Amino acid sequence: MFDRNRLHIQPLSARKSKTSYYPVTSFALKLSDQESEFIDEIVADIKEKKKVVLGFGAHFIKNKCQHHLWDIMTTDYITHIVTNGASTIHDFEFAYHGETEEDVRENLANGTFGLWETGEHINKAINSHTSLGYGIGLGKYIEEESDKDHIWAAKCTSLTWQCYMRGIPLSICTSIGHDIIYEHPECDGAKIGEASYIDFLKLADTLEGLTDAVVLCVGSAITVPMVMEKAIAMAKNVAPITGTNVSCYVIDLFDEDNSWGDNKNDEPAKGSVSYFIRPLKTFNRMFPGQCKYKKMDNRKLMFYLQERLRDD
Repeated sequence: MFDRNRLHIQPLSARKSKTSYYPVTSFALKLSDQESEFIDEIVADIKEKKKVVLGFGAHFIKNKCQHHLWDIMTTDYITHIVTNGASTIHDFEFAYHGETEEDVRENLANGTFGLWETGEHINKAINSHTSLGYGIGLGKYIEEESDKDHIWAAKCTSLTWQCYMRGIPLSICTSIGHDIIYEHPECDGAKIGEASYIDFLKLADTLEGLTDAVVLCVGSAITVPMVMEKAIAMAKNVAPITGTNVSCYVIDLFDEDNSWGDNKNDEPAKGSVSYFIRPLKTFNRMFPGQCKYKKMDNRKLMFYLQERLRDD
């Protein structure tokens, strides 16, 4: 096997990053009438049901959408958050370093891609707090380590830390080899698998018997729909009432004109290109006739969703 101890790990201070964290206090892009109606519908649905399961991909964190999510979290609407392992990379780097997003093309060429201290820390967090699960374990690690020698750039920007401090379930459902943490000598595949599987089981527990709720899938084409599908199957097996009056909103950048074909209350036809867009098909199978899709930038969605949920 490859000997990872030969790798040269560098500090984040030596890396050029593309994105700096700063609070998002305004948003230049205005809503179209259709987008405004769509967000109003989500807001009304959330205020009525008061239970939200939110799933998203890593761009959600890289685009600093978590800044808007914190405010929504204070409403107690957020029941569970689920995302992939890549989200924790950006989340940790913003908190620890204040910047994230390396130049993948350049660093693949020079042999440094992913080989930064980020992987050391996240692996240590998982190894130390395996039994808590990946998400909450990382949040606990950030809380404990931020009081030590290194001056953290912005601990409060971390979603994992926020969820740990607020007691909000956070499931990090990762895939072996997908993220830069798997490159590192500290990586223990068994512990990552255990921690992530604990998070998956926590999600299934939340979904068991879940009724009168809202599911939001924001910018996750694979992980969130796939993980939710299996967790819902487990939940419905022991509690058939699961999914009753649960509405689902999928927000991404797919071609909206071809999202569903002629029948808006069913999955895309097998002959349609959209049939192979996983979230549209998979979520409709979980919540038949209760799914809606909107092509929208996740930053725009979260900015205006926060604004309208706050204006009660």
